[in-house]
Amino acid sequence: MANNSRTRRRERDDDHPAIWVGYGKLVKLFRERARLTQAQLAEAVGYSYEQVASIEQGRRPAKAAFTDAAEGVLEAGGALRVLQEDVDLARLPVFFQASHSLRRRR
Repeated sequence: MANNSRTRRRERDDDHPAIWVGYGKLVKLFRERARLTQAQLAEAVGYSYEQVASIEQGRRPAKAAFTDAAEGVLEAGGALRVLQEDVDLARLPVFFQASHSLRRRR
């Protein structure tokens, strides 16, 4: 079995909640559409380049303050904001996530 870069990337992604990875891909898509570098986005939202890179790669969850700032800079139309609750929920241990989901449905 060939060990190519796509396989290695998928294995790294498996270490992090899927919502963080998906959110990060969406941030990257909007950033590239806005023709911004990670450094330019970082400056515009008041975060470090490293934090933006980590969020885009799904290694670190975005905080609500990042999402609010990125929504405005990237003109994301609410696409990031609608994911924020799930991004926050994925920080919790799995057994807390289930009980939190039950409470939200009530």
